[in-house]
Amino acid sequence: MLTIVVIADPVPSLLPAHDTSVALMEAAQRRGHRILVTTAAALSVRDNRAHARCQPLEITPAQLVDGRWLAPADWWRAGPPEDIVLDCAHAVLMRTDPPVDDMYLRATYLLDYVNPQHTLLVNAPAGLREANEKLFTLRFEKLIPDTLISADLRELAATVSEWGQAVLKPTDAMGGRGILLLRPGDLNLRSALEISTDRGRRQVILQRWVPAAADGDRRVIVLDGEPVGVIRRVAVAGEFRCNMAAGAAVVADSVSPRDKEICETLRPELTRLGIVLAGIDVIGDRLTEINVTSPTGVREIDASCGTSLAQLIIEHLEQRCRALGPGR
Repeated sequence: MLTIVVIADPVPSLLPAHDTSVALMEAAQRRGHRILVTTAAALSVRDNRAHARCQPLEITPAQLVDGRWLAPADWWRAGPPEDIVLDCAHAVLMRTDPPVDDMYLRATYLLDYVNPQHTLLVNAPAGLREANEKLFTLRFEKLIPDTLISADLRELAATVSEWGQAVLKPTDAMGGRGILLLRPGDLNLRSALEISTDRGRRQVILQRWVPAAADGDRRVIVLDGEPVGVIRRVAVAGEFRCNMAAGAAVVADSVSPRDKEICETLRPELTRLGIVLAGIDVIGDRLTEINVTSPTGVREIDASCGTSLAQLIIEHLEQRCRALGPGR
């Protein structure tokens, strides 16, 4: 039996029928492991060792009914709080949702005091700091759409005119928040750029529109550099954003040769940074994001594709823990 500590948002705020964190905890529980939950605010360092104020968690698993996950209102039960030295856990899963704010960054610095030779960190704290989910793709220029990072209003407007159509993203949001589709003839273009950049004081990401976005984007779950599951997300009528949080429809898909090519390119850097679990977004043949903080999509993949991806991930983590040494 493994002891697995999951650092996440407060349990009552989690969505058991959607959140990958819950799916992973369910899979771990089914395999007989002990699950402890905590939050970034409950981490500390004493005597040069990372601690966490945790609670053991028991979960009533969600059930798949007609292609949808259904969970009871009282889906979790927490035990009494415990102070845990994180080196004593077999694995620590950092699953707090963005933004990567001061609290999040402090948590990664505290997690630096967990011995990675003894405890599996998913993902490594230094890697979480370095791999900004919106900017990390810039290291792979040949894989991504044309991209501009800037706060300069004139440069941004000129680039929209040059490309004809572009997508603007904040550098620190998730779930489709703040994403805009920009066109040069739109009378609101200047205003949209002013708002998004705080009048030229904050950089944004501008990417050339990829026509294949009309068919949706694809979330690929990547485990130690290998693509292991895929879902296609298609924007609903009246929307262009393909985020599930924005109401996108989910369609079954499968790992493609292009997914494997992209992951082969990403693997050395993901390995170097200690990124065990990631979720990449692909539109057409272009890589658009690399999600490393709390990649989601496992529930939807298992529901739509008939897979057991959550179990596969936990089994892989078991192997990684055993590789750390006897009894791990």
